[in-house]
Amino acid sequence: ISAISNARPKIANYPFTTKSPVLGIVIREDKNFKVADIPGLIEGSHRGKGLGDKFLRHIERTRLLVHIVDIAAVEGRDPLEDYRSLNRELRLYSTKLKEKPQIIVANKMDLPGTQENLERFKAKLTPHLSSRSSEGKTQEGAGFKKEIFPISALTGEGLEELIETISKRL
Repeated sequence: ISAISNARPKIANYPFTTKSPVLGIVIREDKNFKVADIPGLIEGSHRGKGLGDKFLRHIERTRLLVHIVDIAAVEGRDPLEDYRSLNRELRLYSTKLKEKPQIIVANKMDLPGTQENLERFKAKLTPHLSSRSSEGKTQEGAGFKKEIFPISALTGEGLEELIETISKRL
């Protein structure tokens, strides 16, 4: 969120750094928009485990969900399982959330091995992703509305395309 907006949340190299929602404004020439960094959800958040259900109410009011996955897969984490687990919690909390358009952001593309991780992630998730037509328009497939954007928040790689896409979707 700090790479694309005026928000300055705590940043650390361990999961669940964000403890409460952080809001930021993305300033563009054509349109400004709000973004929110919501604390990570754990299994059972939809039932009130942890602080999850408090933050899930905020998510219901959004127009677009942007999932940021750590594609570097550090500390044995599986980006695909993290993504699926998050979506499971969203779906169990509210059927409306599963209908919201989503963008998947594969972060930390500047690190070694991430291109291979991204290819594996895409291969496993591809049946559920939207495709882009030759005109660049998204074609919905099987009821899903998701695309993957590889970025590096550290170097800025891919951020402009991501911001442009978010802006167009809002």
